[in-house]
Amino acid sequence: MFVLKRVFESQAITMLLYAFIVLSLNLTKEGNSLSEYNTEIFGWSKRYLFEGQCQCTDIACNCSGQGLSTVPKNLSATIRVLDLSNNIISNLSDGCFCRYTELQYLNLSSNNIAKLQVGSFASLKKLLELNLRENKLCYNNLTFPKGVFCDLTSLLLLKLDENSDPSTCENSNYPDDRFANLTRLKVLHLDGLNNQTLGPGFRALVSLENLTLSSNFCNLTSLYNDTFLNVGRIKLLDISHCKLVGSAMENGSLVPLKNLTVLDMSKNLQIEMLAFRNIIREIRNYKLEILKINFIRPGYATPFTIDRTLIEYLPRSLTHLEADGCNFVSVATKSLSHLRSNLRYLSLKNNRFSYGHYITKLKNLAHLEEINLRGGDLNDFPDTLFNEAEFYSSQSEHKFSQQNDFIFQLPPNVIKIDISYCGISYKLKSLKVDPNNSLEVLNINNNYFPFLIGPIVGLNQLKSLNLSHCSVKNISDKFFMNLSSLNKLFLGHNSIGELLVNSHYTITPFISLKQLTRLDLSYNGLTIVYRDMLSGLTALQELLVNNNDMWHFNITIDHMFNLRLINLSHNQIKQLPLDFREHVDTLTKDPKKKLLVDFSSNPIPCDCQNLDLIQWMVSSRAFDHTFKNYICTYSDESYKIVQDAFEETLQKLRHACADNSPVFLLATLSTLIMIILLMAIILYRFRWQLRYLYYAAYLKVKNSHRNQETRSYVYDVFVSYAHQDETFIVQRLMPDGQYGVSSLWTPSVGVFD
Repeated sequence: MFVLKRVFESQAITMLLYAFIVLSLNLTKEGNSLSEYNTEIFGWSKRYLFEGQCQCTDIACNCSGQGLSTVPKNLSATIRVLDLSNNIISNLSDGCFCRYTELQYLNLSSNNIAKLQVGSFASLKKLLELNLRENKLCYNNLTFPKGVFCDLTSLLLLKLDENSDPSTCENSNYPDDRFANLTRLKVLHLDGLNNQTLGPGFRALVSLENLTLSSNFCNLTSLYNDTFLNVGRIKLLDISHCKLVGSAMENGSLVPLKNLTVLDMSKNLQIEMLAFRNIIREIRNYKLEILKINFIRPGYATPFTIDRTLIEYLPRSLTHLEADGCNFVSVATKSLSHLRSNLRYLSLKNNRFSYGHYITKLKNLAHLEEINLRGGDLNDFPDTLFNEAEFYSSQSEHKFSQQNDFIFQLPPNVIKIDISYCGISYKLKSLKVDPNNSLEVLNINNNYFPFLIGPIVGLNQLKSLNLSHCSVKNISDKFFMNLSSLNKLFLGHNSIGELLVNSHYTITPFISLKQLTRLDLSYNGLTIVYRDMLSGLTALQELLVNNNDMWHFNITIDHMFNLRLINLSHNQIKQLPLDFREHVDTLTKDPKKKLLVDFSSNPIPCDCQNLDLIQWMVSSRAFDHTFKNYICTYSDESYKIVQDAFEETLQKLRHACADNSPVFLLATLSTLIMIILLMAIILYRFRWQLRYLYYAAYLKVKNSHRNQETRSYVYDVFVSYAHQDETFIVQRLMPDGQYGVSSLWTPSVGVFD
């Protein structure tokens, strides 16, 4: 592998500017350059300089999308990276880059450049990558004058695709002699031209290894025996999306490419399998390692059974094969035994394979590590009727007899199998797999498996199982019984909630999964959950039960000491039980352990009864203290999204819910003491009057009882007095005759009756 990497650092500007170019000799087109790995070339920090409309550092300038019509002249002469993409530059005058002799990367894509001058790239002897894609450069000698690339002696990558629009460029041809000076060029992107060959000038590109003709303007249609005659050194050929027609492809058109290791013919819907078979037969002894023939048949073409001939014609050195969307339905009997045993990756996505006898032959693919049978993509409605001669009916095969003792045999080294989105509908009952396998990842999501009955035996190394979007509504306690090696289990977007509602006993389907670290039960309509539902999950690190309808979370988690994430968001939970909080506090005591509890989008009552929960969440290390998307609900059924981390809520609740009983008791006692003291003062002040009233009342009551017991007299009372009191008695006590008082004796006598 050819690797060229430059890293520029500056103490004044703390950023990594550019890790320059990574070019590969034997990779697919996705690995050709840094610009294809990264959609964003520059990693700008806050410290940059403005040179006119450009953002610059000492060695790089980003002038992209600034509406520039000419190349800037005032930039630093020492820059190595210049991005002028997405502007309106239409002309590159002679010497326009003479100032920038240190340039190594130049991006001129997405401009309006329609013609180049002889000196357009003069003085750029250090340039390594030139991007001119998406301009208006028609392929002819007038657009590319002779000597235009003569100074680019160090160039490694040149992109000229998306230029030669067939609707505006007439009589286009490859200006092959203009590339004579690019002897170090390794990667070349061009538009594929119809009925044109790559001329003798391409022989000068002695270092060329990657030729990509795939683009929106690729219009090859046909291939001839001499189309690639002058580029026989290339190792990668990408002619995908080029409107190739199988009937217009000559059988020996790929024969000159004796060094070819990567071939991509994808998205040419009119190639068809018979034409492909004839083309590939000629190079089956080449050292081709990667072959992509995705969507070389239309989705509405008649179904196709892979036969022995097609498999035998595949290159012997093949390690990577993609044949997605070819409407395959089956494989002819014993054909898989002829597939190259060194194949490591097999992708047959978006096909329609049926369950057949060929499945038993997968064991012959000894080196296979990954099988991708994923489905799901929709095809465009056909605008053409296709030949039915290629239909091979799978009905001619022997019917696969289902036996109770059938043991499914996988390729011994396969690590990953993806059969998601395949429209499979089964009850997953007892399944026996030959334990001589290395399967670690099994994706069967987005199918229809409502009943997980099991058990599944033989997948002793399985680490990840994806059963999401499978309409699961019943899980037997024995389904996972023999999958003890499982680390990740995805059961989201199912209907497990129905199982728990209708069950009359505690269900513990995961009790055997002692090594499980991630469990996804989101979007399952869970309303009722049993405390012991997750028993046995002692190694669990991530628990996802978000987006359900739970009103209470009472699942026991006391046995989970490795938790890092508990996602309870988007439920109807109003309170978290005390044992849950205590266990979370136990886990977060260790500062080295990180645990996140997501309780967002739940209706949290912000009242006095729930004050302890809110205070706990705010003080706990287990919560994101921005509390984004947390919701407060109130007794009047209103709600509010928390935007201040519960500060205002806590302030109000602390005031409203404060415990005032000591103050109330003190006030009551003080009032009582004051009343007692006041009464004591009053009693002391009027003690004689009160005493008199007391005795008066007492005597009245006593006399009333005495009067009832004594005899009646004519007179009620006799008053006797001393002589010196006579004046008081006569004048003051009772005048004569008042109130029935009369004198019986003369005053001189001093006796009254």
